[in-house]
Amino acid sequence: MKKKILEQKSVNILKKKTSETSTKYIFESYDCTKKFPTKVILVKHISYIHKTQKNSDTTAVWTQVDQTPVPQQIEKFNCDICEFKTSQKRCILSHLKAHVAKQIYCCNNCEYKCFRKSDLQTHMKIYTGENPFSCNICEYRCILKSTLRTHMKTHTGEKPFSCNICEYRCIRKSDLPSHMKIHTGEKPFSCNICEYRCIRKSTLRTHMKIHTGEKPFSCNICEYRCITKSTLRTHTKIHTSEKPFSCNICEYRCIRKSKLQTHMKIHTGEKPFSCNICEYRCIRKSDLQIHTKTHTGEKPFLCNICEYRCITKSSLRTHMKIHTGEKPFSCNICEYRCITKSSLQKHMKIHTGEKPFSCNICEYRCITKSSLQKHMKIHTGEKPFSCNICEYRCITKSSLQKHMKIHTGEKPFSCNICEYRSITKISLQKHMKIHTGEKTFSCNVCEYRCITKSSLQKHMKIHTGEKPLSCNICEYRCITKSSLQKHIKIHTGEKPFSCNICKHRFIRKYDLQRHLKTHTGANSFS
Repeated sequence: MKKKILEQKSVNILKKKTSETSTKYIFESYDCTKKFPTKVILVKHISYIHKTQKNSDTTAVWTQVDQTPVPQQIEKFNCDICEFKTSQKRCILSHLKAHVAKQIYCCNNCEYKCFRKSDLQTHMKIYTGENPFSCNICEYRCILKSTLRTHMKTHTGEKPFSCNICEYRCIRKSDLPSHMKIHTGEKPFSCNICEYRCIRKSTLRTHMKIHTGEKPFSCNICEYRCITKSTLRTHTKIHTSEKPFSCNICEYRCIRKSKLQTHMKIHTGEKPFSCNICEYRCIRKSDLQIHTKTHTGEKPFLCNICEYRCITKSSLRTHMKIHTGEKPFSCNICEYRCITKSSLQKHMKIHTGEKPFSCNICEYRCITKSSLQKHMKIHTGEKPFSCNICEYRCITKSSLQKHMKIHTGEKPFSCNICEYRSITKISLQKHMKIHTGEKTFSCNVCEYRCITKSSLQKHMKIHTGEKPLSCNICEYRCITKSSLQKHIKIHTGEKPFSCNICKHRFIRKYDLQRHLKTHTGANSFS
């Protein structure tokens, strides 16, 4: 019954001839009026059949051969199920089997089915890794000879198929119809889970693996797994340190050509993607998508240990290393270790003394651009972050978070020798030097030594006589901001520190501590 259906289907297809025609030239003999498809066959016909004419008049024979070809119509056969077209009867019959015949050969690894054993054998080479055809120019290997022929065009630069709208050219004819859908905006294939739409069916199949979690390709060196073979090839270059694409302006090298194209926009200053809310512009579309989440407040990635939320998956992976204690990057000069490569690059500038960013108002120089942006707010007086309890305002968000701990009384860092507790880790590290007796910084004029660099800078002003801070009421000048704040209280009459035994009040905390010893009878000096 199936055979009869196939035969009937074939008859219907053969009867259905299209109006599309193409030109085929035939060569006709003058003597017998026989027609031949090629000039060579006509010559053979004349040499064997019309021997007398050949022997008597050779010129006449070649005149017959060189006559103008006569055009003939070629019939085309269309499949009424799909868009397949051919000019050969045997091809349409073979093609119909794909629709009608039973697919008896199945792959035991995936859902692939076919009706020819040879097709299944070719398909199985995907899993065995067999690539019998290799390129004699590069290391490319493939399963099919036709695929190799297509690959060779990448070396010759041949792109025979071109778009009639734009300058796009391609190697395969099958790539051209897909490209045309870019101009028409047609995306016939859609995902039934999310709103994703695409031009090619193969692209949709790849997308569906995101929902199924299927990652068939794995790295044989590390645990990396991915969806596509091309992604795996790119990943393996990480292990081989191969970076075939290089910038002709700077020393930048990368694995993918697309990354190089993106990098070149840094030199050209091109930023094609812009935010429709603020003035932000960027090179990559992915960067714009991340930026828009700052306006919407969307933070889809959540840490399962603490309350940390972030915009990107990469930021979450970096954050998780805080909990695991993993610090894969280490300095080869000191014992410094960090989580990110960028942090290590910043740290190395401490050893090299490199400070590429400088202030155009004062002599301040720094390692990072973000530090310079923070510094510039000192000159502009901008303090965008404010405390909702007191009148405190500051330049950075981190400074506000530290300040809020004053109101909450939170001091998460404690000394394991004494009862000292602090808000920041840096303050604890400075405090520990009191117990160890370490005084890293020393004055080159006198014997003064101190724990912090800022203390040394303040001390040096004693030798230079510099007193940059002055009172706007009297002529008082001093070195530190804290000294000026204490002095101002003399004019305002403010005495915030009071004795809990008597009613005496003081401007400085130190004065109160000294006063309390009069009640306790303690003698500090002997």
